[in-house]
Amino acid sequence: MFITKKHISRRTVLKGAGAALALPFLEAMVPAATASAQTAATPKPRFVGCFVPHGMAPGYWVPDKVGKEFTYPFCFKPLEPFRDQTTIMSGLHSRSAEPPPGVTGADHWVAAAFLCANKPKKTAGADVYAGTTIDQMIAKKIGQDNLMPSMQLAVEDPGANSSH
Repeated sequence: MFITKKHISRRTVLKGAGAALALPFLEAMVPAATASAQTAATPKPRFVGCFVPHGMAPGYWVPDKVGKEFTYPFCFKPLEPFRDQTTIMSGLHSRSAEPPPGVTGADHWVAAAFLCANKPKKTAGADVYAGTTIDQMIAKKIGQDNLMPSMQLAVEDPGANSSH
């Protein structure tokens, strides 16, 4: 260590720390009299689609009432502070996606049509078709401002005839 009569200013240390430290957005970072919509801190709109197949514990996912005066179901409780920015839709069963009479697997046909409402083409070949989903249309429209315009997550029981 060298002892000198020189010092490093606080500003210099903070500038250097910025390369190694990511700070969260602070209101003081916005220039005075600037609307937050004109800054990088503008909240980005998001879309989330949750598919709850086979009647999976509907009481945990579906609100108790229609309209604004509902109680958040258990799985959506963390969204309660954002009530004025959240819309929960349920009961979106696509009858048009059901298989023709006499064909089995109705729940799989309807699951394949989630968010697109197109009847999937049942095939063993490479000509699979199910249509463009609304989440992909939304990602194309508003997702370009996000690091990940679209993300799909799935949970599957590895012991239930699934691929590993």
